[in-house]
Amino acid sequence: MYQVDAIPANELTREDRARWIAALDRAPFTSPLLHPDFALLVARSRPDVRILITEDSSQRKAFLPIHKRPFGLARPIGSVFSDYHAMIAEPGCAVRTEDLLSGAGLRGYRHFSMVTDAANAANGFHIGIFADSALGDTASLLQDRKPSRAKQLRRLERKLERDVGDVRLSFNDPDDDAFKQLLSWKSAQFAATGRHDVLNVPWARQMLDHLRYSEVGDLENRLVTLRAGQQLVSAEFGPSWNGIFHPWIAAYDADYATYSPGHLLVQRLLASLNDAGLQRYDLGPADAAYKSEFANGEVALSEGFIHAEGTRWQPRLTRGQGVINKLTRRWEQILLSETGLSGRLTGVAHAAHSLIRS
Repeated sequence: MYQVDAIPANELTREDRARWIAALDRAPFTSPLLHPDFALLVARSRPDVRILITEDSSQRKAFLPIHKRPFGLARPIGSVFSDYHAMIAEPGCAVRTEDLLSGAGLRGYRHFSMVTDAANAANGFHIGIFADSALGDTASLLQDRKPSRAKQLRRLERKLERDVGDVRLSFNDPDDDAFKQLLSWKSAQFAATGRHDVLNVPWARQMLDHLRYSEVGDLENRLVTLRAGQQLVSAEFGPSWNGIFHPWIAAYDADYATYSPGHLLVQRLLASLNDAGLQRYDLGPADAAYKSEFANGEVALSEGFIHAEGTRWQPRLTRGQGVINKLTRRWEQILLSETGLSGRLTGVAHAAHSLIRS
């Protein structure tokens, strides 16, 4: 068994941080969500963040940021905001995720979008998608895949300009009122769909505020807005690093829904990706049909439970059908975002009520 240190995020040494980042730079896939500063960002709002660190016989290191939960369970760092998560290992490192869990005395790790490869993906394999200028002209992606939809968006943009005012995109909007409006839109969207409002969870809201208003190492916050005249019609917000933008929150003004303002924002963003100092725009897990229309790259992700070496116990994960499937997914969202019993019970009651109404 490997000797594993499980340390608070703020105890990560400069050397280990540098080695972690160097390993990311050499990895086939990287993301702001895999950066050590993301773990530090989350740790400002949650006390249960731990970094599991070990090294193999050749002194190659491996890192796994987690939330250490009750009963010896671990969850991905950032929970519901963790669209991508993974063990970060130096090239050639022999350590496995199971080894880190065992050495830290944990029973298992429930993951949802763990970066892997298609050949090794187990049950629950799905993909994350992105648009990368290194893979081709991002401005023409929609035109190449669905020319009729691209034509429709051009027509809608012209109509929006005639009806409201000149359409313009900002890649780094300093307007804090726009940031607050985006959060309000998203919460309204959660309420309308019956999904758990993760923005109403104290630690999550604090994390977003920390990213927006304070320094977070190498991570930058990016608020992308689309305005028509003086009217804010859509926006996206999330972390950016090394030319990669990963929006967490995307929403639009429902009064302008007929103009498809969210898609207009994405199309404009991709048309001038390099001008914004970006190379890649993450669309996240491919859970919406429109995303593939704007993407030219993908990464394999796996969902499941990794049990520590020598641990017999592991839960059976079944989704069921219909209402059971919906309730299971909403329960998972609640478990990921709510850290206390009261919040979980309230979330379950709200989810059950929403499903009964629907």
